[in-house]
Amino acid sequence: MILEHKIMAAGFGGQGILFLGKLLAYSGMLEGREVTWFPSYGAEVRGGTANCTIIISDEMIGSPVVRNPEIMCALLTSLQVK
Repeated sequence: MILEHKIMAAGFGGQGILFLGKLLAYSGMLEGREVTWFPSYGAEVRGGTANCTIIISDEMIGSPVVRNPEIMCALLTSLQVK
C-alpha cells in the first residue's frame, strides 16, 4: 500500500503557514519519505495571503501541485468591531 498525503495550508502572513508547511515537510523527510513543499505568498510581509502545499509520499512525486487536498488547514483572523 502506497502512502501519500496531500495537504494545503492557507492563511495570512505572520500566522506561521509557511512554517507549518516546512515542519510537515521536514517531518516526512525524517521518516525517509519523498516530500514537496510549495509556498506561495503575497508581496506584503504581514497581513498578505500565505499558502503552501505539502505532499508526503512513499514514491517519487511528479508534481508539487495539489488540486484536491486530503487535509486543509485554514487560519483566519479575528475581526474587532469598535
